[in-house]
Amino acid sequence: MLTVPLTITQSTPPPLQASAPVTTWNAHASAALSWDVGHARAAADATTVHIATDGKFLYVRFDAQQREPVMAAQHSDDTVAGGSNINGGIAWTDDAVWVDLWPTGPAGFQYQFEANPNGAHNEASSENTAFAPAWQSHGATTADGYVVTMAIPLGVIHGAHPGTWRAQFVRYVRSSGALDVWSYEDSQTNPDDPARAGRLNIPSLERPPLPRPRVGADFSIPVAQTAALFGTFHPDYSNVEIDQQTIAPTVYQRVYSEVRPFFTQAAPYYNNFNCDVCNGFRTTLYTPAIPTPAQGYAFEGKDGSFGLAGFDAIGTDRNDAAAALNYTSDDNHWNAAFQQVMADLPGVKDVSDEAGVSWWNGKYLSAYANYATDRGTNVLDPGQGNWLDAGGGFVNQQYALFGSFRDVGSYFDPVDGFDSHPGIEGYAFYGARVWTFAPKDFLSSLGVSGFMDRYQAPEYGQAQSDNQVLVDLLTKGTLDFQLYSGSDYWRFGSELTPISQNAGFSVTYHSGMQNNLNNFPTHGSSATPTSIQFYTGTYGVGGRLDTWFRTSTIKVGNRGALTLTLDDTAQYFHAASPNIQWFDGIAYAYQVSSNSSFAIGVRRVVGYPPQPNGGGNCEGTCSNISIAYHLRLRRAEIYAAYGDPNTLITVPQAIFKLIFYAGGEKGT
Repeated sequence: MLTVPLTITQSTPPPLQASAPVTTWNAHASAALSWDVGHARAAADATTVHIATDGKFLYVRFDAQQREPVMAAQHSDDTVAGGSNINGGIAWTDDAVWVDLWPTGPAGFQYQFEANPNGAHNEASSENTAFAPAWQSHGATTADGYVVTMAIPLGVIHGAHPGTWRAQFVRYVRSSGALDVWSYEDSQTNPDDPARAGRLNIPSLERPPLPRPRVGADFSIPVAQTAALFGTFHPDYSNVEIDQQTIAPTVYQRVYSEVRPFFTQAAPYYNNFNCDVCNGFRTTLYTPAIPTPAQGYAFEGKDGSFGLAGFDAIGTDRNDAAAALNYTSDDNHWNAAFQQVMADLPGVKDVSDEAGVSWWNGKYLSAYANYATDRGTNVLDPGQGNWLDAGGGFVNQQYALFGSFRDVGSYFDPVDGFDSHPGIEGYAFYGARVWTFAPKDFLSSLGVSGFMDRYQAPEYGQAQSDNQVLVDLLTKGTLDFQLYSGSDYWRFGSELTPISQNAGFSVTYHSGMQNNLNNFPTHGSSATPTSIQFYTGTYGVGGRLDTWFRTSTIKVGNRGALTLTLDDTAQYFHAASPNIQWFDGIAYAYQVSSNSSFAIGVRRVVGYPPQPNGGGNCEGTCSNISIAYHLRLRRAEIYAAYGDPNTLITVPQAIFKLIFYAGGEKGT
């Protein structure tokens, strides 16, 4: 049921103490979260939302009844406690509630503010992947559930204005996977779907908030409510926040996440192209391939249904630039995008262009088509420098069926992009079915899926083929069991080589409980998961590869967590010594308060990786120890760290990193 507009009255601030009686909010507008989009049925538990504003803040209170035990292990805010839920991906390990806001309509920026029953919170925005302003949230458990209150500052929302906003209120029940929403249609599967969002009538603001500049190693200067110029000068990109090391075997080049603020600020404007049944990563812009620039200048902005962005990264003896133009229809049914990426370095010039369009009927059906070209020094045959990708499918709460066709030229490999496998042409199909059970049954869900692709090369015939069948059992006791079978082949030169790791199983205790065929068979996570996975298959020339992944997170006290990891790969040959490698680690994290945390990690990799290998692995013995403390203040962040968690061996360095936000807050 798409709701009627909800009118918010301007008043004095209501009490934010979660222990305050609900009667203190009764004079304000209210809404009920009555539909579970995760299971396409009426919500099992009642949730009432009250909303108010004083022109400076949007005040929200959730009163959630819950028969299941309340799950709330996180106590610290922001990236310490969880991740973004934008686009329907559940990152919380606890029960959670959140508010989605689209002040300029479904095609405009999305802002999301989330909190768990402790009041620990996170936020996200499609404007900037580093969006992290200071705001308040409080939580408390009750005899029949919990209460969460929020004070969302309107000054950090670009495009805030008196009048009608699109909005959604969502509640996530981790033990059941329920996703209860305010405004909905029966066919909806994504709780954050702007086309199904309700409407809030916002009264006159104290004054329309203007984005304010922030100056430092990087700067941002607003030129309009939803547009800004930004850049960087000799930035410090020391990374003390993320560990991306793994020994997971792959023939693909490894893909790493971008962490540098200059590139993350406008990241949502780039690579807005759909891809179904891809089984490989391919893009014209992959910013981790660009060295950290000495100087950088950029623009980002939105006007109605259109978004525009561009950057120029100036480094030592090289220049990298990109521009993007995006369109989203008001009903969110149509999306179109174009981007150009240029690289200029000694002896090499490269220009890649990409355009795409996608369509969704608002319920179950979708389709897309993308076309890209790569031209420059390395493209010796322009006829082999193109990429065509098209596909579509059907998905609801129980069924999914998708197919795609792609033709990738042998010389399509942009300098600032990423192409996991050039020189292929073929098709791919994916299907899945999920059965859900009654609340009192032992099983929560049973799912099966199948995947296959076939790709030919300009020479030697078949270049790549992949097959997999998966069975997934999820119990009410948060135990998830998955069984796999399949095969993979990849052509290296004239040899079609098996690289199968598709046979095996995984068992996870304290699994997430979400069922969403857009993410199947992922069910989300929890604060204390224990997982064992085993994969086996013919891999490389004349050998078999067995891989084990073992990890467990144990709660230590009310705020501490100990994570143990023990992985290994063993590649056996008929007439040679095996390649065996071990990865073991131990990490302890302590949530000191809502705005600070401490962590220490020790990791060791011993042995030799399987061949062929996508790169990034240790050979021999590689050990790493890192220690970090993070304090988040309203206008600043402080990091004190030893080592670097993202390197194979310990970096003997101590870092004291102070980030001060002058003017605007982080990510705004």
